[in-house]
Amino acid sequence: MKKHLLVALAAVFVVGMAASAAHAQCAFEHPKKAGKLQSNLVQAFVSCGNPGGNTSNGNTTEGGVPACKPPETYSQKALNDSSGGWKWDELSAQGKLSFQAKKACTGKTSPGAPPPCSPSSPLNQGPPPSADLAIKLQLKGILQGPGAGTTPATGTGILATVARATLNDRMNGDMTVVDFPAGFGFAMTDGKAKLQTSADALLNGIGQPGLPPCTSIEVVSIRVIDSKGDTFAVMGTLLPPTS
Repeated sequence: MKKHLLVALAAVFVVGMAASAAHAQCAFEHPKKAGKLQSNLVQAFVSCGNPGGNTSNGNTTEGGVPACKPPETYSQKALNDSSGGWKWDELSAQGKLSFQAKKACTGKTSPGAPPPCSPSSPLNQGPPPSADLAIKLQLKGILQGPGAGTTPATGTGILATVARATLNDRMNGDMTVVDFPAGFGFAMTDGKAKLQTSADALLNGIGQPGLPPCTSIEVVSIRVIDSKGDTFAVMGTLLPPTS
């Protein structure tokens, strides 16, 4: 009888552990930490030899790799280069972009902590437990046409992103969501622009809940689009020219 009871208790324990694993938060593959993505921005050029890009015109690198010469920006390809397309002031221009994970609300009520979440908050009020992704864009030294572009740029631009989120959904557990395109508008004034927003601000604005605490966000595409609608900048690195 005692043996049967132990077997039954063991079975209950195993089932309980399996159920806990099924609902475990962040059960999908992930690193211990990946809280920040930060990058400089560089000029976006039309690709060479790829679908939608330019066709190699017989030029090659010194190593014999097919190439397109001269380089072409999207503004040049759209014939907007001299009619308001954005350009870089090579003496002062810079572009930076960052994504920073942050807590939107928690179950804590200590001083300085984010607001408590339901059901931790009194009377089950407030949002469900959630996290957020702070988005920050900075541009300076941006010029616009005509010609070589000597006038500080003014107008509106878009930070256009496509993200792939794998998350522990609050209702349905671990899943990868369909790729999500999102555009964040910003103002360019006197050659400078600054954008500070967040993923939850966008989601809440379209009637969606904020991101759950366990969310992995893959960057599929990030582009800065100028006031003429052309891709202007992307994340990258510039190897400096010889002085």
